[in-house]
Amino acid sequence: MTAHSAMIHSGSLSSVLDAAERTGKLNLRTEEIRVALPGVTLTALRQALYRQQRRGRLLRLSRGADHWLIVPLQHAVVGAPPLEAWLDRYLGKTLHTPYYVALLSAAETYGASPYAVMVTQVMVTDPRRPITVGRHEIVFYTHAQIERVPTRWHETPNGRFRVSTAEWTALELVQRSALLGGMARVREVLHVLLGACSPSGLSEALNAFQETPTTQRLGTLLAMDGQEALAAVVANWLHGRPKRIVPLEGKLVASAPVDATFKVRLPPDLWSANT
Repeated sequence: MTAHSAMIHSGSLSSVLDAAERTGKLNLRTEEIRVALPGVTLTALRQALYRQQRRGRLLRLSRGADHWLIVPLQHAVVGAPPLEAWLDRYLGKTLHTPYYVALLSAAETYGASPYAVMVTQVMVTDPRRPITVGRHEIVFYTHAQIERVPTRWHETPNGRFRVSTAEWTALELVQRSALLGGMARVREVLHVLLGACSPSGLSEALNAFQETPTTQRLGTLLAMDGQEALAAVVANWLHGRPKRIVPLEGKLVASAPVDATFKVRLPPDLWSANT
């Protein structure tokens, strides 16, 4: 092999990338590219990949993963194609990591986004550092038993990713309200999100969630929002289970009124204090 044949020119790699993009394949592994360019040394290939990376044509999603993402011209301004074009391929196929899009990011897929969500929130089984892909920032949270979580595919013309069901999302928003800016903010999101919830879906989520204090708080919020059918599902699920009085948010205040159905203390100034 001559030195010239061992070198990979940007044009030859560009041809491979162009061909992949034409077929809709934006996710490539280093080994796949190497197979498409026989006779090229690994060192030369890496140099060419990094040149394309500097030009903004390619992104490497994380160190050591050898997962490259093609950036089509129409997405060059934001530096990466949409999340659904690569998240499932990266987490599920390259890293073999169970995941689902969660919390406010999940709510957004159901049209419940009264606030601009600056990051995408993703649940995984083990702690992971945040990653930035173009202008996308992905923040990871952990859930030890992801296999129990009811999820669905969120599908768009650009691809798809796993997202928690609307009912599970509602429970998780209430459970992690302190992380999300408080219960007043969660209540605003729920006001829209609950339109995507069904009694059967909520029953499935409650059986998987198995967390009484969060369920009590959700029941109170449902009742406050006039969601009688969904509140009845929660009341039925709680029936016969041991319950203690819990605050809707923050510390328990003995003088605060109690929702007798769900045994939740409701500070009268809760909403004004959080808006």
